[in-house]
Amino acid sequence: MSSTPLRSSNLAEQLSEVLATQIVSGEREAGSRLPTEERLAADFGVSRTVVREAIARLKSDGLVTTRQGLGAFVAATPAGRPFRIDGERQEANAIVQQVFELRIGVETEAAALAAARATAAQVKDIRQALKILNQASQRGGDGVEEDILFHRAIARAANNPVYDDFFGFLERHTRNQLSISRRNCEQAGWLADITMEHEAIYEAIAAHDPAAARQAAHAHMSNAMARLQRIQSH
Repeated sequence: MSSTPLRSSNLAEQLSEVLATQIVSGEREAGSRLPTEERLAADFGVSRTVVREAIARLKSDGLVTTRQGLGAFVAATPAGRPFRIDGERQEANAIVQQVFELRIGVETEAAALAAARATAAQVKDIRQALKILNQASQRGGDGVEEDILFHRAIARAANNPVYDDFFGFLERHTRNQLSISRRNCEQAGWLADITMEHEAIYEAIAAHDPAAARQAAHAHMSNAMARLQRIQSH
């Protein structure tokens, strides 16, 4: 099996990808034992710490199991290759753009589903999340975590657990984008616009108007991406 020494800024991630490819392709058979930490470290020219981190990733992805005192084994029914956003091999601004384009589609439909399906309690949760976000902005905070909670409340109100799970997956990338944009919004005079956009989404969901919610969410996400592009261009 291939064991070319790794050359990457994130060795654990690269090693997990190599091993995942071998597992998914069947090169490493289901139920077979992986080499020891010492052997993998020597074969790939990395430390045992890197190997442990890579195995932990594979275990989290359902590709391997570990047995106390026996080591790591290929899962009996390994899952397919897990979805990841590879930020190691692309320029940072390109990743931001690509994730934002993905978010536009996901969050637009999440808002429409929330308008169609949200319970009274979920609408109240969205309203409360928006109130907390507005208060954070008024206090001069960056509002990043509060912004995430507002959009997460909408995802939950879609009443499709896959949306909520995917929002959780994207949260790290969303946080990075918001940290850049909200940090510059007050200086650029955009906070009032953002507040109005959020209010429009909430009002459409509260009115149980999927078309209006979809339009408001799409406008907000498109405007947010445009604002971020302007910040990056300067």
